Order: sequence, then structure tokens, then C-alpha cells
Amino acid sequence: MGRRRKTRKRIIARPQKRLPKIFTCPNCGSTTVNVKQDKKAGKVKVVCGNCGLEAEFELIQGLMPVDYYNKFVDLYYQGQIVPKKEEVISLEQLQAMAGEETAEETTGSASAELAEGERISLEELAAIETGEEAGAEVAEETSTESEEAEGTEEETG
Repeated sequence: MGRRRKTRKRIIARPQKRLPKIFTCPNCGSTTVNVKQDKKAGKVKVVCGNCGLEAEFELIQGLMPVDYYNKFVDLYYQGQIVPKKEEVISLEQLQAMAGEETAEETTGSASAELAEGERISLEELAAIETGEEAGAEVAEETSTESEEAEGTEEETG
């Protein structure tokens, strides 16, 4: 009598865990922190795509992007990296800075969107002004195009 043959145990290949390339921001909590390495300049830049928090380090051979991210987080919690602050001003402050003439134009264009005492950042104000000006130009272009279209219809008719 013989022994039974042993069956081979199959080796299951488990995927290796990989280090992340995009990280969570310690300031705003979004997953938008990128680590960019510039080997020619010897610099590493860690930047949050959402809030703009950033830091720059010297390139050290052997360190991975996760190591630079950890340095970035350590500096943030030590208070050495400060997030960029948006400058928020009230409508009254904006009027005082711009003067009465420009304040009337600004409040006239933004009155539909701003209640009195509501705050708006400078970037938002610029976007409102450029958006309305661009809309006016588009309206003028469409009116001239419609006039040209009417002229061509009369010639063909």
C-alpha cells in the first residue's frame, strides 16, 4: 500500500500595497495635496489644490513623496506654515475705498446680488464686474448678428 500523493498548495499572489501620490490637506481636509519633485532645481514643492497651502523643501535622495508630505504636515502643526487668507471687505468699506463715483457704479452693478451689509471678497467682486461686462459685449454681438441675418433674408426675399 502506498501513500496518497500530496497536492500542491497554490500560492496566491497578493497585490503589494503602494504608497499614495495624493494626500489629505491638514488645513481644509480635502484630498488635493500634490508633491512635485524638480530634480534639476533640487526642490520639492508640496501644494494643496483646494486652499493653496504650500511648502518647499530641498530634494534629498532616498526620500519618497510621502516623506515630504509628512514634513509638510509637521510644519503645519508647528505653526510654521500659515494658510493664505482671503481678504474680505464689506460693501461699505469697498465704497469708501473706491470713492463715490466708482461706488455708485459698483453698487449699481452688484445691487441685485448683494444685500446691504453682506461681505464679498475682491476676487468675487472682480468676477461679478467682468461677468457683467462680458455679458453686455455678448449681447451687443448677438444683436449685430441678428441685424445682419435680417439683412440677408431681405436680399434673398
